[in-house]
Amino acid sequence: MWEINGPGGERWFAKQHAGPKLHRREVDAYRKWTTALGADRAPELVAADQETLTILVTAVPGRSLDKLRLPAEQERKAYEQAGELLARHHAAAGGGPKSETTEDEWEQAANNLLDRTAMYVAKHDVALVRELTKVAPPCLPRVAGHGDYMPKNWMWEETEQLLRVIDFERAELRPVVYRDLSRLRYRVLHHHPDLDAAFHHGYGRHLTEQEQLACRAYAALDALDSLSWGIQHRDIGLVGEAHTMLENLRLEHGKPVWGGWSA
Repeated sequence: MWEINGPGGERWFAKQHAGPKLHRREVDAYRKWTTALGADRAPELVAADQETLTILVTAVPGRSLDKLRLPAEQERKAYEQAGELLARHHAAAGGGPKSETTEDEWEQAANNLLDRTAMYVAKHDVALVRELTKVAPPCLPRVAGHGDYMPKNWMWEETEQLLRVIDFERAELRPVVYRDLSRLRYRVLHHHPDLDAAFHHGYGRHLTEQEQLACRAYAALDALDSLSWGIQHRDIGLVGEAHTMLENLRLEHGKPVWGGWSA
């Protein structure tokens, strides 16, 4: 990633992707979906080069929300806007076909991940993940997912009190809970009911019962996958987030569901 400054105060960012899939996803997202967020709520794609897997995008004002310590009222406002923008992004694809993972495919994917990560995970967490993933998630409509919808990718401009979204290299058609809402739920919102309420007010709804079941299953596999990647690449922050997800899943597991989330 390189920051480029123009003679008239213009700012751009050049980004080289690690592989062709990430490059294709981000370019497609800018060309098809990000305009649905509204004017000046995401960077604009200036140029893309498939050979070098590089894009050039405009800069947006603000600082990453995970690096800020905002007053409570501002923070709730930021999370409400985050919900609004995600709802717009999800609607940008116009409602794709339902996900179609068979029981056999799901079981194989879960078992492969459990086998690969067993050395890193406590036995009680392995048992928890097996329990949460023993049945394939319900088939759900696919939407324009962001793929890593977390505060690190939300730019908050305090003067304007306005949120923008960046980093679309993991954007693809997926159920709303595949990464976007499961990751946010179990890494951030679980212990912050005020932010959870603000986010879902902006998003316009809570999850259905089917979506909640899928949310837990996807989150369980995401936690293991993140833990494995974080350990292998010495990303201590990601390892901590993965453990947070497992802890919150364990706390929530078995509790009755009400009002959109578990009680």
